[in-house]
Amino acid sequence: MEKSQRVFYNTLTVWAVNHLLGWMELETILDKNESGNQVLQGILDVADLMLPGIGKIECCKISEEETAISLSVRDDRIAYIFVQLPDPLDKVKLLGFLPAADLHGDTVEISVADLQPFDNLSDYLERI
Repeated sequence: MEKSQRVFYNTLTVWAVNHLLGWMELETILDKNESGNQVLQGILDVADLMLPGIGKIECCKISEEETAISLSVRDDRIAYIFVQLPDPLDKVKLLGFLPAADLHGDTVEISVADLQPFDNLSDYLERI
């Protein structure tokens, strides 16, 4: 995938998660994320979102065909939220999340079947 397409998908994924967290009445800061930094976006594949007083979450894109995704684990994330962007891009499907504490190693293979439902996200964020 070329860089501009990757940045586009990362941006869509962050906006979808930001919208979800807004529904959950959770505050986010869009201008304090690495994915909004054009220099970092050109170097890294990041799609993060800051939750003030809580930490950063990573927003991960999954295509309709994928049942698993290889994920680079970052030390400064509290959770990973997984979003499906179908083709054509006429809707977004929020698949679930994983707490960062559940991920061990630099790169892990995540199965969509292992994701926790969004119903558990509020409880998880309150605990941390």
